[in-house]
Amino acid sequence: MSEKLAIEGGNPVRTLPFGESHFFGDEDIEALSEVVRSGSLGKGPKVAQFEREFAARHGVAHVVTVTSGTAAMHTCVGAINPDPGDEIIVTPWTSGGSIIGSLLHNCVPVFADVDDTFTLDPADVEAKITPRTRATIAVHLFGNPCDMTALRAIADRHQLFLIEDCCQAHFAEFQGRVVGSMGDINGFSFGGKHLSAGGGGAVMTDNETLWERGLIFSDCALPRNGGPFEGRPYANYFLAPNYKLNDLMASVLLTQLNKVDGYIQKKIWAAQQIIEQVSHIDEITPQRVREGDRNSYWVMGMTLDTDKTECDAWEFAQALNHEGIPAGGPYIGSGKEGPLYRNQFLSEPNCYGRSRFPFDYKRAKPLDYRQIECPNGEKLMRRGFSLAMLPSFDDEDVADISAAIRKVFGRYRKRNCRGV
Repeated sequence: MSEKLAIEGGNPVRTLPFGESHFFGDEDIEALSEVVRSGSLGKGPKVAQFEREFAARHGVAHVVTVTSGTAAMHTCVGAINPDPGDEIIVTPWTSGGSIIGSLLHNCVPVFADVDDTFTLDPADVEAKITPRTRATIAVHLFGNPCDMTALRAIADRHQLFLIEDCCQAHFAEFQGRVVGSMGDINGFSFGGKHLSAGGGGAVMTDNETLWERGLIFSDCALPRNGGPFEGRPYANYFLAPNYKLNDLMASVLLTQLNKVDGYIQKKIWAAQQIIEQVSHIDEITPQRVREGDRNSYWVMGMTLDTDKTECDAWEFAQALNHEGIPAGGPYIGSGKEGPLYRNQFLSEPNCYGRSRFPFDYKRAKPLDYRQIECPNGEKLMRRGFSLAMLPSFDDEDVADISAAIRKVFGRYRKRNCRGV
């Protein structure tokens, strides 16, 4: 007989809290104090230093820091300068921040399906291309890289921009190449991810023209000294937001940049240990990582064979939480609303007042997201549960997480399934 679950009144596997998600110490405080003592808190030498060091870590020519990952993805779109109604292909299993900038730029997200890596299926990307398509956003979900060889070939074949969304995937690698170095222009988030200052983001590119446009776009299109419009009369040259990072955040990012490799190595170790310790449960499958790729495991994703359990993935995650293991249910963190095309800002739609803009712009029939479906992803991702990886995890933490997964599965498995 299986052990009584905590959610049913039993004793939880874990009662102690887990450790820190980042290690902030005296060096971070001193870095902040140095900026405060300088009397100059805005964008300055610390921002410039971080941009140089972050670019060098990726072997990329240019970095533009911004205020968030959402701002980074908006700046990527602003840099390619699409027209209203242009289409941008993206996965529906991602944060809304991946596409908010596209919508603010009056573009239309077009959703392609995913495979068991939880990332874009290149074949479906190519199938979704129309004469209006301007770009593809490759979202490296949870830290797992997209198939960049296939997506790059598709982009080149159809003369499209390829944008990498690296917000969850700092220093992940596709076939030995670090993410953020393969797209035309690429975005990062520093709000609680591997590298964190509690906010902030960055845009990265080797393309001089895209860098110039992105730099100016992030700063109200103003002619600052040292920028591409230097020497012009002081004016706003095109419509653009203010996304400038400041030296306070950059100073923390610089100290954390010295620690991030250790964070990622520990998260990869923990994820691999947990996967190994539950590997005998055939009904639980980890997010597939291609041979030769490096998943940096901001989050560890798994799927549950719900045909062989007496619960769904939401209930499974809830039971893990009662066991003291913080777990998430099916992505994207929107309850049972499902993928982005079912979120109200698209399904209603609720973007620009009561209008259907841009989904009806120069279209004989407005795009209706209520009619959209990505069948493979729907089937796969509704069975998903996830665990945030922490650099503080030790052997005991890993053992507790694995024990809780085995316990919850043991309770919910159907009788014709393997024991645990």
